[in-house]
Amino acid sequence: MAIRKKTTTKKAPTRKTKAKAEHITARSITLEDAHGKPRIFMDAGDGDGYATICLFGEGERSIQICTAANGGLHISLMGQNCSVSATLGMTEGDEAGISILDHTGRYGTVLGSTAKAGEHKLAMFRDGVQYWSSAQPATGA
Repeated sequence: MAIRKKTTTKKAPTRKTKAKAEHITARSITLEDAHGKPRIFMDAGDGDGYATICLFGEGERSIQICTAANGGLHISLMGQNCSVSATLGMTEGDEAGISILDHTGRYGTVLGSTAKAGEHKLAMFRDGVQYWSSAQPATGA
């Protein structure tokens, strides 16, 4: 009587589908693209009032949406080397403004609230030095 060896064939592993989370709770999360490069960063802060959402573009450029400890809100466009190019901001007192900076980080144009609540002005800068303001227009500049 011949003894037959029992042979078994293994089935290819099947991928089990996991139930997708409907809600994720975390203090900080980084989402990466298919190549492992961080593309979205979200941080709820340490309870100090700061929170950030950052979307990373090509060439190290990004857009950041932030809250500040004092209640301020800011949206910033960041150029290469993390230099701020433009910011839209609001203070805790609901005063708002826009600032546009040159490639070195110096002011170029500022529009918005001044130290006096409710008063707005436009200011223009050359090489970081103010040369014109709607509050005090220059004569013959």
